[in-house]
Amino acid sequence: MNILKKIVLVAVLVSTANFAFAAGKISKSKIVAVAFQSGGFFLYGNDWGNPNNCTRSNAIVLLASDSNYDKAYALLLAAYASGKSVKGYSNGCADFDGQTYNTIRGYKYLFVSD
Repeated sequence: MNILKKIVLVAVLVSTANFAFAAGKISKSKIVAVAFQSGGFFLYGNDWGNPNNCTRSNAIVLLASDSNYDKAYALLLAAYASGKSVKGYSNGCADFDGQTYNTIRGYKYLFVSD
């Protein structure tokens, strides 16, 4: 295979690899329930959307491994307690008990409002 074909092949593979790691906006939704597991803090709502096509779309999870977990956890718990809505950004799906859930970032684009 000549060098030009190799370069084109690598360019195609790199450009399509991003689709496998899709991420996107978590739509604004009021938190209707919360749950805590060892791997993260789960937020249940009706309108989160499903930017990563995870198997569950009625809940999102703030992963315990998030670099800003403690602050984001406090913010999200306060949002739930006060009946506020949350929106944010998801980096992908996380697997819990055989189901996948959209993650929510605790360090960027996390927003609480009425």
